Amino acid sequence: MRVYFAKEDIVLGILQNNREISFLAALVLGVVLGIFAIRPLLQATSRKARKKRYPHLAIFFSTMRRASEVLGATFLLNMLHFQPIDLGFDENFGVTISVINTLVITFCIGEFLIYIYEKYTARRVDSKVSTLFHIIIRLLVYSAGILVASSIVDYDIKAMLTALGVGGLAIALALQETLSNLFAGLQILASKQLKPGDYVRVDDRVEGYVIDINWRNTTLRTLLENVIIVSNTQLSQSITTNYFTLQKNLYFKIAVGVHYDSDLEHVERVTLEVAKEVLGRFPDVPKDFQPKVRYNEFADSSINFDVWMATDLYENKMIIQHHFIKALHKRYNEEGIVIPFPIRSIYIEKGGEE
Repeated sequence: MRVYFAKEDIVLGILQNNREISFLAALVLGVVLGIFAIRPLLQATSRKARKKRYPHLAIFFSTMRRASEVLGATFLLNMLHFQPIDLGFDENFGVTISVINTLVITFCIGEFLIYIYEKYTARRVDSKVSTLFHIIIRLLVYSAGILVASSIVDYDIKAMLTALGVGGLAIALALQETLSNLFAGLQILASKQLKPGDYVRVDDRVEGYVIDINWRNTTLRTLLENVIIVSNTQLSQSITTNYFTLQKNLYFKIAVGVHYDSDLEHVERVTLEVAKEVLGRFPDVPKDFQPKVRYNEFADSSINFDVWMATDLYENKMIIQHHFIKALHKRYNEEGIVIPFPIRSIYIEKGGEE
């Protein structure tokens, strides 16, 4: 007489004989399933949603991909009908799974909100964002997730809040410098004094582009591709020059001097022609900008004036200035315009005859 066993009966028989081993094996297989099956599937779905111009779905699937191991383990355990009582485990097993699911959902919500913040910021003039806002968003969302998870396990939230209130003073004293930098960074960003992408000079000692403002310090990138780290507190208390506060373009002047015998109208016309020709080599210069010549001084050996020019980036200032001086010197030689150098004439009175 043959006895036929259903597949579910065989699986349940194995589980009853080797409960702990079967559970661990299913857990490992679930993690493997998440890495090699669920993760590629979510990645492909995210790419397809991005191509179809559904960015919100794309970031949702991309965020879920980061939790693919947990999703795979949960999926396989549910498929094999693992139950806390059947496995002989404590009934808190189900609560643990709920807490894990809550934390996974919290993580996904936090990453999704960060994406929304980045998309909103990208629509504005300054498309670069600070990681300090990322930290604040994660802190708020994760705190809410921890409170929800605490309510699932019936933990007394009031006791936890009371403990945090009592220990808050000790934590504040221990992390006084860190908290000072944190609030200084928030003050800098809230007042819109600085933002990533600005070119700044701090106390006439260091200067560079603001790369990032995080919870502790501000990172600057110099023109020589060096990185300077300044604490937020020190930055907020320093005299800082921001070249991009009112406008993104940078205006600068180049000092020039010509001989007293020069025709100033001719000098101005030639200088403007050279300035326009040099600026025409750089497509990022403001299209509506016209270089200007302003005479300002009768010096000892020359008539001095400034040539006003513009650029989009601070490092381009030196490149434009370099090409302008070379081109102007060549053109002045062709036009017969003299750039004088200081000359001191000494007259010696010849003494009388002996």
